[in-house]
Amino acid sequence: MQHKVIGNLKKLLDKPLPGKKVQFTMAPDDRSNLDEQKIEEKNPAIAAVMLLLFQESNQWKIPLILRATYNGVHSNQISFPGGRVEPQDKSLQNTALRETEEEIGIEPHGIKLLGGLSTLYIPPSNFMVYPFVGYIEKKIEFKKQVKEVKEIIRHPIADLLDESKKMTINDNYPAYKVGELNLWGATAMIMAEFLYLWRKLPNILDL
Repeated sequence: MQHKVIGNLKKLLDKPLPGKKVQFTMAPDDRSNLDEQKIEEKNPAIAAVMLLLFQESNQWKIPLILRATYNGVHSNQISFPGGRVEPQDKSLQNTALRETEEEIGIEPHGIKLLGGLSTLYIPPSNFMVYPFVGYIEKKIEFKKQVKEVKEIIRHPIADLLDESKKMTINDNYPAYKVGELNLWGATAMIMAEFLYLWRKLPNILDL
């Protein structure tokens, strides 16, 4: 069943993606939908993140990270492993894999890349983010990068699909409830597109 789910997900990722139509269902009211020309004029930095799938306790899960407290706009927020493109990166996929190893300790050779989700511009930090979806088949042990990661959260996908766990915080920010924390902003927008595809998979069961 695992391989069937992963195979079907890969097929969906190879097809045209819903993009902003779904991403913006989790955007705050004041989130501007900038056109490509205006974004290009801002010369955004480029980053890549990894949405990683694995099975544990008969559930499909995703590792999320709670970022450390620092002097920046994404301090103390929940996000996917990922970060800025570095000169040594041969591709955006390499960036996502490198950052995943650095932040949560999963080596690239253990990850099967399934495809990419829609890019997303983040106005507060002026980043263009390229999200990738990967899969780990073997049992894994996470190891956090203490300097940048406060906590690694092994979160069930089924919990994110529960509409009762969605809410609005700070008056106009849609969010997913993750334990006692809130997942919002760009990560929630990327997650919304992934969950849209996940719901389309046939016979999704927590096996």
